[in-house]
Amino acid sequence: MKKIIYFSLFFCFHIGVSQTDVDYESTMKTIIDSYNANDAQKIFDQFSGDLQTAFNLDKVKEFITKNMDSQGKFSEFDLMDQDEGYRYLVQSDSDSVILVIQLSADLKLTKFLLE
Repeated sequence: MKKIIYFSLFFCFHIGVSQTDVDYESTMKTIIDSYNANDAQKIFDQFSGDLQTAFNLDKVKEFITKNMDSQGKFSEFDLMDQDEGYRYLVQSDSDSVILVIQLSADLKLTKFLLE
């Protein structure tokens, strides 16, 4: 009986802290909208503390400027897979890129990688 109770509690806890596909879709929409508006601060605010340390605001601004010059604005995105983060195929004005993101339990970005 104790095993069933512990399993039930673990399962409920896991569901309570899990990120959903809706959370990832919402985060991607925020990233795309902020990128297209050249709003580095809004993207930076989505980062976890560790990611903010590794990828400071100036680097986010540089990321947007560099990619906006070479790719143009981002339009739509589609989930490709969930291998080591959520990998999205993002369409731009001139090409497509792969953006990998991962969210923490508090829905902050812990991974932000352009492939």
